[in-house]
Amino acid sequence: MIKWWKIVLFVWIGVFSALGIMTPIAGGLSDLAIFAEVGDTRLIPVAMKIADHDLTEQEDGTFLVAGEDKYGDDAMFVLPEKPAGFSEAEGYLLDARYDKENHRVVAAEILGDYPGWSFPYIPGLGERAKIIFFHVPMSWMTVIAFLVSMWFGIKYLRKKNLIDDAKSAYAAGLGLLFCILATVTGSVWAQFNWGTFWNWDPRETSIFVLLLIYGAYFTLRSAIEVDEKRARLSAVYSILAFVTVPFFIFIMPRILPGLHPGSADDVNAGPVVSSGGMDAGMRVILYSMLLGCIVLFGWLMSIQMRVFRITQKQEADDIAAAEAIS
Repeated sequence: MIKWWKIVLFVWIGVFSALGIMTPIAGGLSDLAIFAEVGDTRLIPVAMKIADHDLTEQEDGTFLVAGEDKYGDDAMFVLPEKPAGFSEAEGYLLDARYDKENHRVVAAEILGDYPGWSFPYIPGLGERAKIIFFHVPMSWMTVIAFLVSMWFGIKYLRKKNLIDDAKSAYAAGLGLLFCILATVTGSVWAQFNWGTFWNWDPRETSIFVLLLIYGAYFTLRSAIEVDEKRARLSAVYSILAFVTVPFFIFIMPRILPGLHPGSADDVNAGPVVSSGGMDAGMRVILYSMLLGCIVLFGWLMSIQMRVFRITQKQEADDIAAAEAIS
């Protein structure tokens, strides 16, 4: 029977994943002005709320209307066509640029109705910024899982309980899985943003080294047959391995120049999350996804421990049955 909290977990992750993907990106006049100042004519999505419902038709067949952006800044907007239902519309989401010479926003396409909620436009990222809702939680879960692995490794060395060794190994396995997912999502983002899946950026290099370190952890476990010896060496390895995690995740990417925000040569605000530059709505979704991943991690750990105990009981029953026959 499926417990209620498991249903809530899947709904939670599904809802916030959908919100992260489906919520539109919409910039404002300030974003358009930045591109116009440097002569960049690229189009970006802009949320326009109609100030009045008077359209002025231009000689070129376009329509001029007064409005304001999502931040309340007033501007004149040039629409490529007269939208259906214009008199009742609150506003529109436009693919637009700023006409610096005539001081107005020129829309190339009407993307949809005015969004009730939208994420801000991040220069250079646009829709690609949404990968943060998946990539960052995977990276954080990598650290959390490896920390749990070290914790149970220490507990094993203190109490010599093989259950603690199993928990340490399972946590490390889930940490390795999250690490792989963080690498994959990061590579997909790098392809869209930098044109290639892999750049040997310090952050990419550091996560690759972590994959090697914890891959070696499971190689060590598979090479030793004696349970107690395997558990002891694995516990020591998990402690030493986690010592490297803060360096590779938090220190190395910040002291070396690289492509990621927060690198040594980053002249902007720094890491998007910790610098305070993230929109409040994006933070809610990001932290909700992280919370969902933490609960999912705990559930997966409990499933693995349940299988471990069943296996142990089965082995004990087999030994007892063999002794009874003999």
